[in-house]
Amino acid sequence: MNVLTILRSVEELLYEVISWLLFYPRTLLKTLVGPLKIMSYSDREQADKPEKQYLETLSPPLFLVLSILVSHIVELAFGFDIPTETNEIGEVVTSSDQTLLAFRALLFSMYAVVFAWLALRLAGKRIDREILRAPFFAQCYLSGAIAILTGLATTAMRYDQGFSRQAGLVVMGLVAVWYLAVQTAWLRRECGLGLVKAGSFATVAAIGATILVILIGYVAAAPS
Repeated sequence: MNVLTILRSVEELLYEVISWLLFYPRTLLKTLVGPLKIMSYSDREQADKPEKQYLETLSPPLFLVLSILVSHIVELAFGFDIPTETNEIGEVVTSSDQTLLAFRALLFSMYAVVFAWLALRLAGKRIDREILRAPFFAQCYLSGAIAILTGLATTAMRYDQGFSRQAGLVVMGLVAVWYLAVQTAWLRRECGLGLVKAGSFATVAAIGATILVILIGYVAAAPS
């Protein structure tokens, strides 16, 4: 690899990282204001060539990972260290920031895959790796939004100064209501369900995904 090739690689990397400063808040705002629109946008982008996908926003998985990264940076900025007294699995997870971020991304992606699987089942569609991809990517936008919001809310509750704990609890409650409302509307649109039935499925799926996340987290955090 010659010097010119290295410089071009650095140029592309620098541009990509700097562009995140613009496209991350833009993607977050679009997700919060028009979640169903950005999920439809994600579905359309899946039909494009890979190099033409998600030119107007960050790709859903990247948005999810960056949301967790931003939340982690805020957590560290407030002086909250990662617990190290745990079992062998937890030691691996917390051995570096990279593995911790990957683990958290896995946890939040559980919500995306549960709802993507549910929508395909309710719509009577065959489930394979290719068909699951589109709804999973669309769901990653929602997972990224709840990752950053719940991360900031959790940090506020841990900070516990003034009304920070109460503010964190309020944000957590609003995020839960927003998430269930969006998932209910999405299931109605994708599967043709009524309001009550879609809301019931959304609630059960969210609870089921949360239980899975808690169990996985417990396995990693339980004392040895």
